[in-house]
Amino acid sequence: MSVDRSPAQRAFAWAALRLTALFAVVFYGSDLLAALRPVRWRVHADWELAIPYWPAAYPLYLSVLAVPFLPLLMVPDASEVRRWERRMAAAVLVAGVAFVVFPAELGYPRTGAGVWQPLATLTRSISGHYNLLPSLHVTLSLVTLHAVWPRAGAVRRRWLAAWFVLMVASVLVTHQHHVADIAAGALLGLALAGAGRAPR
Repeated sequence: MSVDRSPAQRAFAWAALRLTALFAVVFYGSDLLAALRPVRWRVHADWELAIPYWPAAYPLYLSVLAVPFLPLLMVPDASEVRRWERRMAAAVLVAGVAFVVFPAELGYPRTGAGVWQPLATLTRSISGHYNLLPSLHVTLSLVTLHAVWPRAGAVRRRWLAAWFVLMVASVLVTHQHHVADIAAGALLGLALAGAGRAPR
């Protein structure tokens, strides 16, 4: 028996395939290219090294992996899904160029994560070495939240906003990003989200 899928669902399925391939090539490819460059940019201030390490925030940090599925659940229009895909692709491409031009390394020392070590190890295995600025955690989340915001009611918007704030905090307390990475990611995300129709 055939399954009838809506145009938006089909658009999302193709978008997911294309974006996954693009992300894998650009994110890890730019990291390999950055490794060939002799220069490393310092993107953190000394005071940031005093930010406490809180491994219990790893589940929140990794929750970003579920965010790209929000359009599947909340955006019923295929053209809006395709618009979201274009903005996500642009974010990945711009960030990839930045990673190669401004290769940066974390200023935090490696620290054991206790009972959260499996998640810390997973995070480090899927993260690059020099792709810090801009933070794609922040950029891609902003682009996706912008896409689903018009379809979310007041309660969902409060939940999404609260999640975003906590997720941004998690990238700091898991020592995966510095403040400059977050700021650059936010600027890129807002620029791409604002390129076109604003959310209602």
